[in-house]
Amino acid sequence: MPSPPNILLVLTDQHRLSAVGAYGPTPCKTPHIDALAAEGMLFRNVYTACPVCTPARASLITGQAPHNHGMVINTEDRSTIVHQVPDAPYLLPRRLESLGYQLGYTGKWHLGSPDRFKLNAPIAPCMPSDVGFEGDDFPGHGDGGWGFPSFEEYLRDRGLKVSYTQWPEDREAFRERRAFRIMEGEIEATVPYFLTSNTIDRIDRFVSADGGRDAPFFLWHNYWGPHEPYCPTPEYLDMYRDVDLPPWLNFDWPALATDGPHRFTLAPPVRERGANLPWDVWADGIRYYYAFTTMIDDQIGRLMAHLRHSGLLDRTVVIFMADHGEALGDHGGTYNKGWTHFEETHRIPLIVRMPDGSGAGQTCDELVSLLDIYPTILEMAGAPDPGDRPPFPARWPFELPHHPDGRSLVPLLRGEHVPWRDAVVSEFHGLYDNTCIMRTMRCGRYKYGYTFLGRDELYDLETDPHEVNNLIEDPAHASTVARLRRRLIEWMAAHWDTASNGLVATKMS
Repeated sequence: MPSPPNILLVLTDQHRLSAVGAYGPTPCKTPHIDALAAEGMLFRNVYTACPVCTPARASLITGQAPHNHGMVINTEDRSTIVHQVPDAPYLLPRRLESLGYQLGYTGKWHLGSPDRFKLNAPIAPCMPSDVGFEGDDFPGHGDGGWGFPSFEEYLRDRGLKVSYTQWPEDREAFRERRAFRIMEGEIEATVPYFLTSNTIDRIDRFVSADGGRDAPFFLWHNYWGPHEPYCPTPEYLDMYRDVDLPPWLNFDWPALATDGPHRFTLAPPVRERGANLPWDVWADGIRYYYAFTTMIDDQIGRLMAHLRHSGLLDRTVVIFMADHGEALGDHGGTYNKGWTHFEETHRIPLIVRMPDGSGAGQTCDELVSLLDIYPTILEMAGAPDPGDRPPFPARWPFELPHHPDGRSLVPLLRGEHVPWRDAVVSEFHGLYDNTCIMRTMRCGRYKYGYTFLGRDELYDLETDPHEVNNLIEDPAHASTVARLRRRLIEWMAAHWDTASNGLVATKMS
């Protein structure tokens, strides 16, 4: 029986598809991610479990949809159901630990903190080291990682200095988010370089500490970007200063004249002005985003080069993906994430490079979920198949056994023709507060967006890939709407999502 492979999971933060060259023409330069796609399988239709950091990351570590694991909004926000991911045998690191894996974690966590109290109630602290990982214990979101003591110690030990210049004065509207910065200093003084160095050191320690036992490693490597604050150094920003960026094809969408929760994610100056900002303002910000992405891409290249030069690449599965996407002025001025059903925030990159070369240079068009990563990694590691999901308990007490909500991608990576899902669902519960029920379902050519007590949305992605025309009230699509609502109810019932009660009560009468 072959030895289980090493597994490297590289996760970027808030990374939209238009900032990955392998997904189509873009001004954004990502040569190292593109090279990974040439050596691996690129999945074209991948959707996050939730377009918010903590819920998506909790889905990766638990294998469950947010409504099941309970971390439905970010950990630091008051009304999330669960504030810290609980240490449990089913967590991905605990499962891999039981299979003999060495475990390493680098970078952004956003699944808990060292706090022992939240809202005056006792809670169990949860950091990577509390759930089996060796590595970085960075609590909360981290604001880009610049203020953590270990990074400051890294700079001092190497005699490195770093400072930043804030967004220019004529772009005052965005300064409140501290989103755009130019880092003044050497590339070695940036957080992406620091994180990559940490992971390289862990790889070397795992190999040397193994002592010939051939114990595989699982390394979860997380960048704080290209999530804002966008922090490129001048040489990366210079790559984009003179690059022409045409407006998004949905830039002029009448957001303020259209009912919907998307209004909550419009950039503050858009709401204040009652109109979108000029495209040149957005284009300047997008240049920072692209520059930061290219800076991170170079560090991914550095990580891949180390695996190659150390002879580990032919024994290591490399998974590259993002937790969710990013809105940057699309649809009339939406910014950041949340409160929409749109592709820019829900659809994410996923590339898997297998050590035996299977799937190299191929693309997969099946509907895939971020929830599929948990069972995929466990199958690669040799874990037994979890079997079919049990039904929801019929009576109290509702003791729900842990069961992954996704399915393994290994058959697709092997090129096997297997029956696959016809629909994939993302969910949203709110940003900063648990105040909303939204479910987004992609089914074939259509995208159906359910909003509790709000106007639903329907887009034909084949004829309208930029989601400009909401067909929800078009009589010609009434049967499609009814069919997709029934399909969403089926999915919700199968995945123990009790929000289906609201859908039945408000949309199916």
